This record gives sequence, structure tokens and C-alpha cells, in this order.
Amino acid sequence: MIWVAWRQFRTQALVTLGLLAAFAVLVLVTGLHLRDVYSGLGGGHCSARQDCTALGDHDKALADLLGPALLAIPALLGMFWGAPLIARELESGTYRLAWTQSVSRRRWLSIRVAVVGVAALAVAGLASWLVSWWFAPLDAVNMNRLDPSVFTARGTVAIGYAGFAFAFGVAAGTLTRRTLPTMAVTLVGFIAARIAFTLWVRPHLLATKHVLLSLTQGQNVGFIGSPTSVSVFASTPTIPNAWAISATLVDRAHHTLNTAQLHDLLARACPTMAVGLPQNPGAGATKNSAGSLTGGGFLPCLHALSHHLQLLVAYQPPSHYWPLQALETGIFLAAALALIGATVWRAGRRATRKPGAGQRRERTANSLALEVAPETGVPPVRLPKDG
Repeated sequence: MIWVAWRQFRTQALVTLGLLAAFAVLVLVTGLHLRDVYSGLGGGHCSARQDCTALGDHDKALADLLGPALLAIPALLGMFWGAPLIARELESGTYRLAWTQSVSRRRWLSIRVAVVGVAALAVAGLASWLVSWWFAPLDAVNMNRLDPSVFTARGTVAIGYAGFAFAFGVAAGTLTRRTLPTMAVTLVGFIAARIAFTLWVRPHLLATKHVLLSLTQGQNVGFIGSPTSVSVFASTPTIPNAWAISATLVDRAHHTLNTAQLHDLLARACPTMAVGLPQNPGAGATKNSAGSLTGGGFLPCLHALSHHLQLLVAYQPPSHYWPLQALETGIFLAAALALIGATVWRAGRRATRKPGAGQRRERTANSLALEVAPETGVPPVRLPKDG
């Protein structure tokens, strides 16, 4: 049965192997050159000198492509390996031949899923290792491994994503029984699961740590102005190799302030700004990407507020990187096993259903096989005994 499963899958496997080999050659050749550039700049010391521009500009087009490519691999494996695995058999009707042989439905489905599923995990794991190796010098300089866009394109999480996407495609195929709709459902379901996990699950997998920052320590606080008033704006700061999840303005007692309290505090500390924007905010005043005003005449007000306000930042520290990788990979693989188990159980349960009243089923060598011919009502023929 394993040989049959391999013969049905070998064309897809060989095509993928060829693409993966070409991908590996590209990554290895350019990655070795990237390491030469990194070494020529003094390794990680260029970050301290703020002289890593040459490293960031090296193969920038490839760097912009590798991350999204790794994110797309699990989705493609789910669409082109998982979705058609059962849906194509059900759509074309070839399952009738497979399920009337001496192999039970559950064993037939389990072997096919195991062969293709293990190959999907291997492809995703190798691709993830290649991409992580290629980006190692850039990650050492950028120090942003826990940034959501970087975290999902490194480490082991791609293996969990591939297993889940594949299992989701197999499960969807047994329900829709059509190949193209199953591929579309797999893509949408996988993307929805990834987004939901990143936004609502990953930040809470491990307990966050907190740090208090002064308002004058960076560009994390500014002012958003309107024609009649000014309000205080806080954004999450950048912490090296950590993930800043939230930033909240608190008073010296660590109590969160609402909008009205912030306005009252602003009126006491900076009365001229609380009633509206001055006509001349001062030399050097700028508006950042978030629309907040910084610099110029706003700096004295920011300094005055720093005696009453602090920035409370919740973040995942660098030490949580590999535990988060392991937890997320394990959760997606557990979800994949649950989907495969439910699919195999459902297939076996449908096969062992008893016929309804007035229906009879012919017995075959496979107790789980479909009925291939109705009863004819002809009495059995007795053959004469020898001798």
C-alpha cells in the first residue's frame, strides 16, 4: 500500500524536489556572499557604528522575496498536496476501486496521508532552515527576531503551518468532494487561522514582561493636533530582539489614564497647547508617520508631562523566542493531527454504517467496502461432492 501511495504521489514529489533544489542553490550561493559582506563590515560591530547600510542594500530584492516565499510554501502545500488528495478521488469516482480491495478505508487513508504529510513537513522544514540561515546576518544587525513579520519566516513555525495547511486541505476535501472548491477553502481557511493566531493567541502564549519608560527617552510619545485641541499620542517602542505588544500612558502610581484625565493633565502642564495648536509650533517641529507632532516647541511640554506620566510597555523578551517557536509549532501540529484523526474516523464510520430497513448489502473480502452489486435473489448452487 505504501508503494501504491508513492506511485500516485511521485510526480508531485519529484517536481517539488526539483524546485526545492533550485531554491537551495540560489539561497546557498547568495547567502555565502552575504556572509562575506557581513564579515567585511566587521560582523555585528557595524550595528554599533551604524554603518550597516551596505549589508541592508545587498540582495535587497531577494531579501524582500524570501520571506513571503516561505510564508507561501505551507499554503501551496495545503492547496496542491492536501486538497486534491481525497477530493480528487471522490470527484472522479476512483475511490470505489480503492475501497473495494482488501485494504480498509481507514488504512488506505492513513497511509496516503502519512506518506504525503511527512513529505510536506520535510519540504517546509528544509525551506525554513534555508531562509533562516540566509537571514542570520541581517537578523543579527536588525535585532528584530520577535517582530511578527520576521518571527513567522524563521525557525520551526513553518513546519507547523505546513502540517496544518495539509491536514486542513485533506479534511476540507472529504467534505466538499470537489478539488477546486477544496483548494479555495484551504487557502482562505489557512490564511484566516494564521491571522487569528498572530493577533489573538501568540501574544498570550507566554506571560509578558513590563517596563516603564520616561516620555523623554525616545520618539514613542507625541501630540496629535486638531483645529481646537491637542491630545497625547503613545506608540509601542522598539526593543532589540523583543516584541513590544502594547504601550500605555500611566501616572506615577502606574494607573492608566483615560482621555479626560489626559486632557486635564495636559491643561495643567501645557495650558497653551491644551486649547489648540499654536500658530507657530517652533523650529524643528515635525509630523511623524503616525501623524503625531514632535520636536520644536512641543519638547518643553513633553518634558513637563514626563514629571506626571510614564510609558508602560508590555513585551515578549528575547528569551521567549524559542519557547514561542516551539509552542506555536506544537499547536499547529496538534491541530493538524486532530483534523487528520477526525477525517480518518469519519471515513471509517461512514463505511461501517448499517444498511437501512429493507436494504441488504453484499459481503466482500473487505468488511468496509462499498456495495458493488445488489442481491439478485437467486438461490445458491450446490456443487456435487467429489467421488
